[in-house]
Amino acid sequence: MTFRDVPQIASFTIRLATIADAAPLTAFGARMFIDTFGADSRPEDLDLYLRDAFSVPRLTSELTDPAFTTWIVEDGAGELAGYAQTCDGPAPDCVSGALPLELRRFYIDGRWQGQGLAQRLMSAVLDVVRQQGRRTLWLGVWEKNARAIAFYTRHGFVDVGSHTFWVGTDPQIDRLMTRAVDEPAARPVAEAGRDA
Repeated sequence: MTFRDVPQIASFTIRLATIADAAPLTAFGARMFIDTFGADSRPEDLDLYLRDAFSVPRLTSELTDPAFTTWIVEDGAGELAGYAQTCDGPAPDCVSGALPLELRRFYIDGRWQGQGLAQRLMSAVLDVVRQQGRRTLWLGVWEKNARAIAFYTRHGFVDVGSHTFWVGTDPQIDRLMTRAVDEPAARPVAEAGRDA
């Protein structure tokens, strides 16, 4: 399927999430995590992680905490197609840029991957992060998620280190990536134009 084969791409809405989005985001985020990492995690570890990271109380807390900013992508029917979230907090030592902010979550539903929606969401995130006066965006991405690493690289992120990410009791390695937000996002290469 090519970009031209998706006539409704223009009907997507990217907006800031509200408290009313807590339950739908909980279900969507858990489904995206399972789709992406479920095959590589033990069921008991996956369950431990999901119960902590994707619960309605947790999402409600994040949506009311000023340290978090959450964007959602909805299709023309109002169904979730993706979401992103930043979090203000201490950055790892390897993140050396000024005024850092973490891109904690970035998900696009599999049926919309490769259609340009992730680029639109990344642009929306970067616009707001710039408006907030931040100058560095950083993230952790699983070292075995080559597709996501390629997407972030195309959007100006560079690998600066690693840290352990716990899925239940399973220690996994995330690559830490960072980019300056006071410069425009790199244009994706047409041939490589698949996105996260």
